Amino acid sequence: MKKQLLIAAVAATMTSVAFADISLTGSMKVNYTNKDTVGAASTNTVTQEGDLVLTGTNGGTKVHVEVSIDGGNSTGTANSSSANNMRTEDVWLSTNIGSVAVKTGTWNLTDTIFNDNATRTTGNWVLSTDVSGVNIAVEGDSNVSAVKTTLSGDIAGVSAKYVMKGTASATSTGKATAGKATNELYLSSDVAGFGVTYAMIDSDATTQGADAFTISKEFNGVTATYSSVDADASYKVTGDTAAFGNSTFMAIGDDATSIKLAGSMAGNTVSARFVSVDAAIATDDQDINTFTVTRPLANGTTLEVTYTDHDKDAAADTETLDVELAVKF
Repeated sequence: MKKQLLIAAVAATMTSVAFADISLTGSMKVNYTNKDTVGAASTNTVTQEGDLVLTGTNGGTKVHVEVSIDGGNSTGTANSSSANNMRTEDVWLSTNIGSVAVKTGTWNLTDTIFNDNATRTTGNWVLSTDVSGVNIAVEGDSNVSAVKTTLSGDIAGVSAKYVMKGTASATSTGKATAGKATNELYLSSDVAGFGVTYAMIDSDATTQGADAFTISKEFNGVTATYSSVDADASYKVTGDTAAFGNSTFMAIGDDATSIKLAGSMAGNTVSARFVSVDAAIATDDQDINTFTVTRPLANGTTLEVTYTDHDKDAAADTETLDVELAVKF
């Protein structure tokens, strides 16, 4: 009997060790959206989006697998672009070979004020290391056969990043810089209590550049942020950022400015964002005003209510009310 108890105790210990470096996290949100467009019938939709993330570690090596469960329909084809099926999204491995950090797999790139990088590419790889306080990263992927080199570090209190992109293949459709080399510069610092950032794209392609400026400051618990982006005639801003929100409403050559106010009130997070688009075509100027209230609920859930007034023209003005219930675990 004692031997049996000892064997059971050892087995239980081994099981806990075997699974100690594996974690499962996830999130789920459900949205009710009412959209009222001038000259059209009001629409009401309910959508859901879920994600499960499996992370495994072994020493300095990590494996990340993200599975999307959107729409609740599991009959779609795995890995397809359909929004209503269960499919894998980000799948990558990271490790170190000597002083070089290695990451390879499939993932979304980091959003910038210019580009939301929504399209995943396969065969991604990044090699990075630090040299005299400067991080040097070289990365590429199988889809566009392009190589990008990034230098980043701090210079006298200024966080700086310089990105040099090689020539992409002719098949990389949808990229504003396809077939052309580009350089990108990102600077950020704190100046007299103000957070200041500047970003710039310089492209070999004619009229394919852009620059952006953001300044923010907290006043009595309210953070005020002003942002502007100036795009050349052939560049389209698609950034999905706090400054502008989802920029899918912008067209090629459009410029924009944004003012955002955010703070806390009675336990809620409250924000108001006012975006003005100076369109390349004068008759397409737009104003998008968004008001959001987020409240934490019991059991780790949050309730978020967003009202958006999109003033485009007399025939296409829209008012949208979105109510979201979300949880992370």
